[in-house]
Amino acid sequence: MKKGETFQWVSISETEYEQLKLAERKVKSAKVLKRIQAFKLIYLGWKYSAIAEFLSITNNTITNWINIYREGGIEALLPLHYKGGQARLSEEQLSELKSEANNGEFAIAKDVKHYIKQNFSIEYNLSHVQLMCKKNFDYPLRKQY
Repeated sequence: MKKGETFQWVSISETEYEQLKLAERKVKSAKVLKRIQAFKLIYLGWKYSAIAEFLSITNNTITNWINIYREGGIEALLPLHYKGGQARLSEEQLSELKSEANNGEFAIAKDVKHYIKQNFSIEYNLSHVQLMCKKNFDYPLRKQY
């Protein structure tokens, strides 16, 4: 809600409530299930703060869901649009790293982290570099004898 706007409660119709009940049976995502449950509780007259506490989410999350609902109705609540963190390394940079790893340039993940920082000016957490290595290279980087 923007500063200066008056607060308006969301009203869920009986038809929308039935849609929510049907969707609840089919949903596989816990995140979408929480959205459905939140709107079922809104229909039952719960306060937003009580819903947030009950579902262990923030009031801002409820507000975000309400905005999604206002723009697209119940149907807009059901899909997740989260794309995850976007990669900071380009495909070319990742390809270069793979090539260097295949040539035996890296003994440990710290070497990869240092290479990324020196050559691409990107700083990664070491644990993220380790995950990247496991996903993209033969890991461990150093041969175990």
